[in-house]
Amino acid sequence: SETKSEGASGSPVDWTVSDVVSYFTAAGFPEQAAAFRTQEIDGKSLLLMQRNDVLTGLSIRLGPALKIYERHVKVLQKTHFEDDDC
Repeated sequence: SETKSEGASGSPVDWTVSDVVSYFTAAGFPEQAAAFRTQEIDGKSLLLMQRNDVLTGLSIRLGPALKIYERHVKVLQKTHFEDDDC
């Protein structure tokens, strides 16, 4: 298997829980990234998350949760599902 040097790269659908944690740590949310590990959110789960899941399901503070959803989760989902629908 090929190792990804920059952690979370490639399609989010292939990310492991560790890739997701690395992604949010790199994005500036190390404390919140731990919640993704606790809840075992991998790439496939991340792409299925609804706004409410991020805001309440992860038990993280509202401020960071909103930024994580709006700037990252939603953006990854939009990009992923646009790429997929040919």
